[in-house]
Amino acid sequence: MVPESLISKSLKRQTGMGNARMRPMIKLEHILLGAIFALFSAGSALAQQAQPGSPPVFGATPLTPPPAQFAAPPPDLTSREALTGAPVPPIKTTATLCVRPVMVDDEIKTWDRLQEVGGAKHAWDDYQLGDYVGAVPIFTRLAKVGHPEAERLMGFVYYAGQGVPQDYARSLYWFEKAANQGCFGAYAAVSSLYRDGKGTGVDLGKAYMWINIAVSRLPDSVERDALIKERGKIEALMTPGQIEAAQKRSQTFKEKPVIPPDPEDLPVDYFPNQVN
Repeated sequence: MVPESLISKSLKRQTGMGNARMRPMIKLEHILLGAIFALFSAGSALAQQAQPGSPPVFGATPLTPPPAQFAAPPPDLTSREALTGAPVPPIKTTATLCVRPVMVDDEIKTWDRLQEVGGAKHAWDDYQLGDYVGAVPIFTRLAKVGHPEAERLMGFVYYAGQGVPQDYARSLYWFEKAANQGCFGAYAAVSSLYRDGKGTGVDLGKAYMWINIAVSRLPDSVERDALIKERGKIEALMTPGQIEAAQKRSQTFKEKPVIPPDPEDLPVDYFPNQVN
């Protein structure tokens, strides 16, 4: 289980509460653990929160929580120079965004209106409080129309059994849908499920492919180094031919974002208690 103090440090870095100028000397192992905890959405800490058949844990915190909003903002990544204790600023990036505008015939389509109509903010607030029964139906409706962050969160809730029966196959289904759209937070989750054979047979080729995609999306940083280290563990179990094939698959990967639908095009009762 990741120590609570380490979780706090990781969340502060993601939500912008950390201040690089005030940081003390940082130990390498703490940084790497924090990075892996923040990026590996299907890790052991979540598994320990929810065992099969156990009730949802009230107040349980998801692994990559955005600060009081539905779509997670880009986290602040950690410069390697920070390991020396140097007062370097965090690395800003948009690479880890999950929800992005989609360009359709020179017109920008966003998820903003659908999130508002669908009650995404209310659902996220409920989820943070551990009210999964209230949050999951809203996540489900948004995920079914292709909202990438809702798909990622559905991967979480099925992995941990939060308000639904624990189901690794459904978890993989939703994580992989989000990953195919280019949702960074789903890449390592899909990789770990294929690596461990949860919800599917063990497939080291796909495990390597997805984590290699995650590595390729990040700028040089401590978090990227942590992903490279995890990729190396998968690589050690593979033959050279398998590695080469997985690398080629990751290099040809192209994101396929879903076009946000107009709320008016959905059934009038698609979002209960909301006005389409």
